Amino acid sequence: MKTVNELFDFSGKVIIITGGAGAIGSAAARRFASLGANVVISDINQEKLDELAADIEKESAHATLGFKADSTVEAELQALVDATIGKFGKISGLINNVGWGAATPLWESDTDKMVKSYLLNTVGAYNLTKMCMPYLKKELNASVVFSGSMVGVTPSPEFIEYSTAKAGLLNMVHSMAVMSGPEVRFNSLIIGSVDNGAATLAAGYDPAMLQRLSDAMVLKRRGEPEDIANAFMFLMSGAASWITGIDLKVDGGGMYTSKMPKK
Repeated sequence: MKTVNELFDFSGKVIIITGGAGAIGSAAARRFASLGANVVISDINQEKLDELAADIEKESAHATLGFKADSTVEAELQALVDATIGKFGKISGLINNVGWGAATPLWESDTDKMVKSYLLNTVGAYNLTKMCMPYLKKELNASVVFSGSMVGVTPSPEFIEYSTAKAGLLNMVHSMAVMSGPEVRFNSLIIGSVDNGAATLAAGYDPAMLQRLSDAMVLKRRGEPEDIANAFMFLMSGAASWITGIDLKVDGGGMYTSKMPKK
């Protein structure tokens, strides 16, 4: 039987993380590098990528690549894959973390907004995964994890573009899982409200709204980026080698309201 340290040892692994300059992506990159992996972080902010890659190399002593790539542009995703293979020679795992959606009421969207959200949150993950598959198939316990969202599994008319795209993402991951076992494992996180700093405010929340969310949660707090990074770590690890096709909720227990009417 393997020890816990062996199950969570990523030495020699090469992990690509999209949205790597954001709060969740950067926390995940630091987590995997601390466990021995060579991490490739992609984002559209080159300055942040360079800074983060340098910090991770200093912290972990493991080579790290920051690569600017727009997940909605196929050529840039292919360049990301090529750069990864050029530097490290393999791809052991992929975290399709990039995604975002602003508050958009149900009847206030249009074709362009819906399609752009689908391209960013769903199609980009499909394209990058497809490009990585020839390399993932060569690796032991190869794994791909996707950042889903609670809005993709509950009625969310306030986020109609984002929620629709994330719902499609989950079904896509299930299809990938059933067609890819036993070569590559595919799983998703169903992520609740996480403290993403300015990105959360840009999505349409204000501090008072966020406090109400925290108060309604079973664990009485919003998630931290490290909470999501740890869930990525589990699903990518040897401890999860018999897990594929699941949607793992990481949401602080969700939001509970009594089913009994108030007196």
